[in-house]
Amino acid sequence: MSESCALQPARILIVDDDPIVRSLMRATLQADGHKVIEAEDGDEACELCEKRQPDLLVADVVMPRMDGFALCSELRCRPQSAYLPILMATGLDDIPSITRAYEVGATDFISKPINWIILGYRVRYLLRASRAFEEVRRNRDQLAVAKEEAEAANRAKTEFLANMGHELRTPLNAIIGFSEIMRDGTFGPLTAKYVEYAAAIAESGAHLLAVINGILDMARAEANRLVLVEEEVEIARTVAFSIGTIEEMARRAEIDCRSEVPDDLPRFLGDAAKLRQVLINLLSNAVKFTPSGGEVTLSVERSPDDGLAFRIADTGIGIPPDKLSVALAPFGQIESGLDRKYEGT
Repeated sequence: MSESCALQPARILIVDDDPIVRSLMRATLQADGHKVIEAEDGDEACELCEKRQPDLLVADVVMPRMDGFALCSELRCRPQSAYLPILMATGLDDIPSITRAYEVGATDFISKPINWIILGYRVRYLLRASRAFEEVRRNRDQLAVAKEEAEAANRAKTEFLANMGHELRTPLNAIIGFSEIMRDGTFGPLTAKYVEYAAAIAESGAHLLAVINGILDMARAEANRLVLVEEEVEIARTVAFSIGTIEEMARRAEIDCRSEVPDDLPRFLGDAAKLRQVLINLLSNAVKFTPSGGEVTLSVERSPDDGLAFRIADTGIGIPPDKLSVALAPFGQIESGLDRKYEGT
């Protein structure tokens, strides 16, 4: 199939005060199957662009009332013709005129006397490029709409999580509080079995509350609403607290859990509570995926930029390099088999 057949015909506006030039140009373009409309000057061309909305405009530069430069500049200021391909056709082929044509928004430039064969090819190219750019603009607009819809959905999700967290934590606090009272026999002794059941309720409630708090922290972080408190942090004390929190978990799993903290650490500013939360999450994860008899180590050392590096190492099952992106994604787990063997989100 030839190029002229492959390209869809277009509505082309010719703007020239010379009727002979318009006649020759019309014959050339109609031979390629295009529909041609004509204007004698820039004023008439502006009116036709408003009414007929051409696909391409071929304009002379030297015309009465409104010349080609003014016409091009005017059309570029109008939303419906801002991207209209404009081919300037004129005998002013000096460098300043060509430069000005492009500066006022011309898409391309062709010199007079016009080679009619070249004109046909130039028009086909401009139409093909214009349609390709129009497709890009449509896709861009669709992506912008999709992005806004996704952001709106994400905001709604964050709001939902915040509201749900509040609604869930209120009854959970009651469940945990009353089960602890029953477990401790505050208002009188219970049988050993009921004490065991109350302890299980309290432990399960505390676990669920921790999951809810973690999800809420993630939602707040995504919404840029996570508040960090900057204060001086005692690193040794923070590490000891984090290790102590998971010691019982490590003891039940028969795992040796230890820390290595040098004495000459620099002054450190940060959010102590969030730092503890990060360390406890990583430590508990290390214990969870380490078999009995293994070892989990938390070490602190100076980094080259005078900061601190916290390193948690374990002798557990590890993560294959090609699965790291999955494991580190929110709620990601490597394979369904692990979902059944190890709890967690």
